[in-house]
Amino acid sequence: MTDIILDCDPGHEDFFGLMLALANTDKVNIKAISTTVAYQTVENVQRNAMKALTLLGRTDIPVAHGAAKPLVEPFGLADNWREFTGLDGADFPEPGFAPSELSGIELMAKTLREADAPMVIAVSGPVTNVALLLAAHPELHDKIEKIVLMGGAINTGNRYPGVEYNFSIDPEAAKIVVNSGVPVVMITRDLTEQGVITAETVAKMRAVDNPVAQFAADLMDHYGDYSGTAPVVLNDPEVIAYLIDPTMFSGVDYYVDVETQGQLTRGHLVVDQHHMTAKQPNATLMTTLDNDKFIDLILSSLTAY
Repeated sequence: MTDIILDCDPGHEDFFGLMLALANTDKVNIKAISTTVAYQTVENVQRNAMKALTLLGRTDIPVAHGAAKPLVEPFGLADNWREFTGLDGADFPEPGFAPSELSGIELMAKTLREADAPMVIAVSGPVTNVALLLAAHPELHDKIEKIVLMGGAINTGNRYPGVEYNFSIDPEAAKIVVNSGVPVVMITRDLTEQGVITAETVAKMRAVDNPVAQFAADLMDHYGDYSGTAPVVLNDPEVIAYLIDPTMFSGVDYYVDVETQGQLTRGHLVVDQHHMTAKQPNATLMTTLDNDKFIDLILSSLTAY
């Protein structure tokens, strides 16, 4: 079993990550959750995490909100942010517990400090909180076994050409994390585009006879258009899936860095695929996913509730 700190920005996609983790506690043990902004305000993403934990029956896990903005540039909410909560499509219960009195960074530091062995930090949103943790607490780097994050892209992008969304929100934070010396496993956008959910998959969710599965199906009905030509993909739960069963993934060790100055490429993950820098790899980039195993994990995990 792997003890983890989860840094996330719930989110339909993060609901599935939480669901996977809490259905597979023999493999993954969430000790604390910090939240950060991406699509919603810092207050709302914290509330979303607490709503999800209330539904999933784990109100014992402390939840703290972290950074309200990226390290350098101001955070710009989408124009229609008031029209959605991040968990639209299902009527989640109100949080059944109080948030942590600590900040996200303080909660992560406390959890690492009290751990008997190095822990994994799993990140499914912008990495601002983790960058702040690494900068503020160098004495805790040895307490981090590795950082498993969803971010970056080699040959694709979903915010700008060649730029993945999470890295685009806070490129400076991403640069700090990949250059920190702490082992990094990166779930790239190249991989998450392979995490395809079909209408058939949603129907199988709906066929599982428990409330959590019905919530999951409701969320996916709202989340995707299954009649179009563009596939519906889940980008965040692969972080937890990797920690549960890394055999469904494959990847390559590369030296990487993050562009922070480019007018057109800010947030771009620079990958030394051809060993042009002569620098040693500093990250393992997961690039391929066995989607059948991924879907099977989602469906089997839903039956656990």
